[in-house]
Amino acid sequence: MLKKIFLILTLLCILQLNKSDAQDQLRIGVVSIPQDLGNPYGSITMPTILGSLGVFDSLTTIDKDGQTKPWVASTWEYIDKLTWHFNIKPNIKFSNGESLDAYAAAAAINYFASGEGIIEVVAQLVNNIQSAKAINSSLLEIKTKKPNILLPRRISAIRIPPPMYWKKLGRKEFSRKPIGSGSFISTRWDSNKIILIANETSWRPPKIKKIEIIAIPEITSRLQAIITDAIDIAIDISPDDKTSLEKSSSRLNYRPSGRVQLLTFLSTSDSPVSDVRVRQALNYAINKERIINLLLAGSTKPTGQAAVRASFGFNPSIKPYPYSPKRAKELLSQSGYPNGFKMSADILQGATAGDGAWYLQIANDLKEIDVILNYNMASYAIHIRKIRQGGWKGTAFGMDFNNLPTLDVLWPLRVHSCLWKAPWHCKKEWDLLIEEAEEEFDINRRLLKTQKLVELYHKQPTGIYLWEIPGIDGVSNRVHNYKPHHAYVNLHELYIK
Repeated sequence: MLKKIFLILTLLCILQLNKSDAQDQLRIGVVSIPQDLGNPYGSITMPTILGSLGVFDSLTTIDKDGQTKPWVASTWEYIDKLTWHFNIKPNIKFSNGESLDAYAAAAAINYFASGEGIIEVVAQLVNNIQSAKAINSSLLEIKTKKPNILLPRRISAIRIPPPMYWKKLGRKEFSRKPIGSGSFISTRWDSNKIILIANETSWRPPKIKKIEIIAIPEITSRLQAIITDAIDIAIDISPDDKTSLEKSSSRLNYRPSGRVQLLTFLSTSDSPVSDVRVRQALNYAINKERIINLLLAGSTKPTGQAAVRASFGFNPSIKPYPYSPKRAKELLSQSGYPNGFKMSADILQGATAGDGAWYLQIANDLKEIDVILNYNMASYAIHIRKIRQGGWKGTAFGMDFNNLPTLDVLWPLRVHSCLWKAPWHCKKEWDLLIEEAEEEFDINRRLLKTQKLVELYHKQPTGIYLWEIPGIDGVSNRVHNYKPHHAYVNLHELYIK
């Protein structure tokens, strides 16, 4: 405990050194800097995507209601089921002087189409793209392998780097010295801090001169940093911190996170959770309403599906699993575990609001049906590596249905299937249904097929469904026009007063 307090105090002392520059800069505390640093293809969710939002641009973007909107592309249309045309806005430049035109966009997309970009986080989002070519500087043509009516939504995940600079430096060196067309220019990007300065020539110039994004892994440290005016925004804190924030001239800000919290089962291994009745039982055993009201200050609602409300594919007919220890015990008896069993889960702690407390309460609820859950704590880097590459040893792990960055629920369904490169849940017949839904070119039929898949994942759960994760940030009252949602923060529109 003394060591932890010492580390917090040391961090705050370091942060205080920057207070003299606070009038011209915005300081943001986050749980982690992205593992791939400034790689434009390395992050898809908050808060690791923050730096990329300041530096890079994409062809399209997704608004707070889940609708696809123009960004670098002004308009688009499909020519046939496998061919799309995108019109690119004129006179957009990267900060090194290269043009962000159809040729630059084609180079970024072909990085994935060629197979070279298969290692990137966003690769599986765009693995249906066959090729891209610039018809001229303002007209981009994209060919897909199979039909996908939501292609404009999917390519919002591709942030475009300057092609000549990317080729010159290569992926690894570029991630340390990234350049984009966005509102800010990176002057430092390492595992501890990102420093961005205003790009005065950007097509969307910012209102502030400098942003510092600082890695502060502990949730209590982020709270103390904003209370002591060492940072201006603390990403992901607890709703219980409202009173402390208000006393220090700050406020609590809620944002839709685009993610459904889950305790994910490793059902591909030989364990009790390979039986669907056990997975259903564990869902009935958790009193989600009580956890939300007592530990999350009523900031969200229980859910029983993979889709968040703004996602394409959200199924309004699906209700959360009700709290019923009796039904849970019945299902355990039917599946051969009348006396319960032991299980373990790898988790991160301090990454989202109140997670230490609610993980403990989940274990307490499961104990009521004689299921003993033990937790193994992991670092952020190790946890992410196992999600990407496998190597789990327990029965479950802390995970989510991440609907970001495109707010299309077929993406997280694909992640929780055999189609993922290191699957933890695998039913081959589901893969066929996912592929069928993705290839449906009629938008209404695609919606219905997606909603049926969401219902299937509800009835045969791949984990314990909990709630839509509330994005809860502490924001100094000196920060104005803060309007974040899902995987987006309007950094270029923020100002300090």
